[in-house]
Amino acid sequence: MCASFARTIPLALVRAACGPSELVGKEKVDDLRVGMPRDSVLAILGTGLLAPDQPSDSLRLLKGFRQQQFYTNGTLYQIIWYREKSGSVEEPIARETDTPVLLAEDLVVAAGWAAFDEAASRLNLPNQYRSQERLDSLAGRR
Repeated sequence: MCASFARTIPLALVRAACGPSELVGKEKVDDLRVGMPRDSVLAILGTGLLAPDQPSDSLRLLKGFRQQQFYTNGTLYQIIWYREKSGSVEEPIARETDTPVLLAEDLVVAAGWAAFDEAASRLNLPNQYRSQERLDSLAGRR
């Protein structure tokens, strides 16, 4: 829906209607397809700009992007948080700066916030934006 608005309505109005989260990395994220393997995703996304604050933080990064992994119902899920701004892994995940790409067993399940929200709910995965009880939640900052 937001993509069709962007062709006919000024960018400022698209941001108000769709939120900046649908625009972070839009050109690259729009090229991702359900079922695409992780290596192809990383080739499209390129190298991220996040840097570890300490050596142990490097485990939370994948090619300069924040990553999270969850093992649920016998399946390994990974979220790659696409971001275009430099920073560190200590900064919170925000809809204004990060866009999720969800993979199951190294294959794309969802890309972008709308698809991620639906998939996380359906798969019972943690969703930082919706879960207020999580320390890394964005729910209180909408």
